Amino acid sequence: MTSLAENLIPVKNLRPPTTRYQKGVKAPNNNMLKRGKQNVKLGDKVAVKMWKGMTIYSLTLEERATCPPECEQWDNCYGDNMPFGHRFDHTQDNFNYLLEEQLTKLNEKHSEGLVIRLHILGDFFSSNYARQWERWLRQFVNLRVFGYTHHRQESEIGSVLADMNRLWRDRWRIRFSDDLSTKFSAHVGTDTKATGGIMCPEQIGKTDSCATCGYCWTSEKPVVFIEH
Repeated sequence: MTSLAENLIPVKNLRPPTTRYQKGVKAPNNNMLKRGKQNVKLGDKVAVKMWKGMTIYSLTLEERATCPPECEQWDNCYGDNMPFGHRFDHTQDNFNYLLEEQLTKLNEKHSEGLVIRLHILGDFFSSNYARQWERWLRQFVNLRVFGYTHHRQESEIGSVLADMNRLWRDRWRIRFSDDLSTKFSAHVGTDTKATGGIMCPEQIGKTDSCATCGYCWTSEKPVVFIEH
């Protein structure tokens, strides 16, 4: 039986840096942030702990095209099992503009606060994009964000995200996937002892959704996901 550390050794990427489902890549529009109720695993409104009562939305980008090539799940991306998912094209000039337009409307609509799950598929494709989210945090006082990244903490993009985790602790919670250098991490597998974390409660039926759990944005300990 191999250890978790051995499983994290990078392997040669066999798939090209694109989604398998090119028809699923859509032009940016003013409805890129999808309501949580459209995703049963995500849930609609936070019911527990920090951010209780806030409405959840999600953003999906193109897997692999936006991801760091060192991602351990490159050839095992769960996007390979999502042929009907819409991935929004981050390369279009109006991507940030249209995303900001929707954020503006949602910030005005949800005075109680809104939570964005980044990224159902995809990742932070540049340091400028990561810093843009910090600008949006400053601009939109009702905004909260959680998600995962395969950028390492010490990388250029990872260091930006780590700084945001520290400076915006109550509003920005991005975990580092498969990164053993930090407790604020997420891993794929079944060995919770190796990380000191817990198995995702939603995946093992202990809670209905992210909205009824809150572990990923409230706990500093690792979380482990069942391999997809």
